[in-house]
Amino acid sequence: MANISFYGSHNAAYVVEEDGKILLVLEVERFLNFKNSGLAQYLCPKYNDIVFFAKFIPKFIMEKLNISEFENCYFLNCDVLVEQRYELQTFIKAKNYYHGLHHQSHAAGVFYQSPYKEALAFSFDGGGNDGCFNIYHCERGESPKLLECVLNPYENTQHVYYDLGFPYMVFGDYLGDIKKEPLNIGNLVYSGKIMGLASYGNAIEEWVPHFMHFYKSRPDGSHTGPWDSTGYYDYEKKIQELGEKIGVTFSVEARLTGQTAYDVAATSQRAFEECFLEIAKPHLEKHPELPVCMAGGCGLNILLNTRLVQEFNKKVFVGPNPNDCGIALGLMLNELKPEQPIDVTYSGLELMDMGSLTHFIQNSYNTVTSYFDINKMTDDLIEGRIIGVARGKAEHGPRALGNRSILCNPSIANMKEILNEKVKHREWYRPFAPVVRLEDVSKYFEWEGDSRWMSFCPLVKEEWREKLQAITHVDGTARVQTVTRDENEWLYDLLTEMDAKTGVGVLLNTSFNVDGSPILSTLKDAFTILEKTQLDGLLIEDYYILKQK
Repeated sequence: MANISFYGSHNAAYVVEEDGKILLVLEVERFLNFKNSGLAQYLCPKYNDIVFFAKFIPKFIMEKLNISEFENCYFLNCDVLVEQRYELQTFIKAKNYYHGLHHQSHAAGVFYQSPYKEALAFSFDGGGNDGCFNIYHCERGESPKLLECVLNPYENTQHVYYDLGFPYMVFGDYLGDIKKEPLNIGNLVYSGKIMGLASYGNAIEEWVPHFMHFYKSRPDGSHTGPWDSTGYYDYEKKIQELGEKIGVTFSVEARLTGQTAYDVAATSQRAFEECFLEIAKPHLEKHPELPVCMAGGCGLNILLNTRLVQEFNKKVFVGPNPNDCGIALGLMLNELKPEQPIDVTYSGLELMDMGSLTHFIQNSYNTVTSYFDINKMTDDLIEGRIIGVARGKAEHGPRALGNRSILCNPSIANMKEILNEKVKHREWYRPFAPVVRLEDVSKYFEWEGDSRWMSFCPLVKEEWREKLQAITHVDGTARVQTVTRDENEWLYDLLTEMDAKTGVGVLLNTSFNVDGSPILSTLKDAFTILEKTQLDGLLIEDYYILKQK
């Protein structure tokens, strides 16, 4: 019989397995078109319909896969309503139910996707039911073995965990170039934006110890009662104390801009790295022969990941789903303990309304539809057209890797600005990523080996930076994606054609979504973006829909 796993908090997901094969990964945000959606205690869409969603989605999965009952259900954070705790058996029919651990699931998820037989795994984020920052020893055939659950260095008691995730992201509230969000939403979107902004600044050496002290002071979002007549939250009090030490005024009303804001972001990034390394170095030194796996939401910090590779000469693996969207997979892999690496890169949803393709084509005015011709699409990209792609199953994880991507030619002057103005409408400072064939990566970038899931940011080689301005960040780096023909045949072949016709085998690859929505899962959204933006065309499976000039 098949098994199912379910993680219910923000970035909720379901995973179904049978006979050692992952049959389906369903990320709830993609299904409901609600960014970072949960179905339990955090970021629930339309609260009155939570019970309906929690019943409907397993029903959809079981009907899709023709399953009437599961053997086992592995779950975590599945309070369907705050008032009804652990009522999972009324929504998912299984013979057995097993409750899992947050960071152990992160560690199992990353390790069993890796090529390693043995590794150290670091899992760290805003927290779960087994800590905030855990270190594991992983071996094939075993559950990750906990080496250390890191406690706060200033309050070294059993239940005060060391959280690097919250203090990193909270600066997004105070930096004016970042779109202001309620903190419960900013908690999930600020960190990536801060990373992009940090490259415009300099880490101020005399500030670093004060930022590290802030990280260790256990700032959090809980309202522990007014400190004074203003009734500050805990983190507001501590961030103001930090400001007094470095001579910077932090205010959510008058947010920081310009070089001061950039330097705050850069210094916070440095402090984040140094706080991590204080904990990690003893384990790295004790096990110098072991490669490293990075997991948890903080595993998306590509600056730290790249530093571990380049400065410490470590083999580092970061899967496509290190944040909480990967916990359901980790719950499953912790039970399966596969002998060979599991590849779930393209295991997400297919387009859910593909049967309506002719309807959308018929009602899409000023377009012409043909069957996919790689030469035609290559020529269009060379000319500067911007194409949205939706083919096969979606990627599992926050990065679009060719199956739900917007592609364009990074060799065209100002393509970054053109893409932002015409389609994406993102903050000005946020970089776009390149995709390149694996065998070509060292031609364009200071990098050897793969970077399949955009987990690292090597330098663009000096001689290519002017030619590839659209994917070169202000600090000369790029969040590169490598691809082989086995991994994504059509994308690899497209890069081959680009290289043959232009001498530059690189494309700009960004996610197929706009305005803060999740990566799309429907034709309706694809055609809406085509209609309402200046996107030039769509590749839907093997159908090429192009706006007429």
